[in-house]
Amino acid sequence: MATMIDRRRLSRSVALQVLYELDSTHHDPDAVLAAYANIDVESSDARVLGYLSLYAYHSALDDDFAPTDQAFPLAQTDYQMVQRLVMGAVEHQVDLDALIARHAPEWPPDQIATVDRNILRIAIYEMVHNGLPVKVVINEAIEVAKIFGTESSPRFINGVLGAVAQEES
Repeated sequence: MATMIDRRRLSRSVALQVLYELDSTHHDPDAVLAAYANIDVESSDARVLGYLSLYAYHSALDDDFAPTDQAFPLAQTDYQMVQRLVMGAVEHQVDLDALIARHAPEWPPDQIATVDRNILRIAIYEMVHNGLPVKVVINEAIEVAKIFGTESSPRFINGVLGAVAQEES
């Protein structure tokens, strides 16, 4: 049986991909999200290859995490979570970046690695605007950072999110 945390981590990973693309290209958020909603697994598009890599990674972690009509390529509930995370991070980007800047003053947001910056945006959005438990948000952000970030990313993410959590509580 696929665990809920794996589905959510997959959704966070896809949201990170979308935000990375938006940060790197300035494409329209709705267009990028639509590409993930209508993903064609027969295509060799970079988004498809990235998604399939994520799916394979998560499948390897859970033997029961197998494709079904409802879960592949991107289940509706997973897409809705991706959409909520992406649009929330985009809409609140100025406030999220201000929190990042306040809690990582030696690293202005535009100088933080794109992956780390967007992991922080997703996590802070979930903490501040979705009211998810702080420990869950921090743990998930660290796990995503282990997959996509550098060796120092998890420690950096943990430090910034811990400081934000203290301020927000």
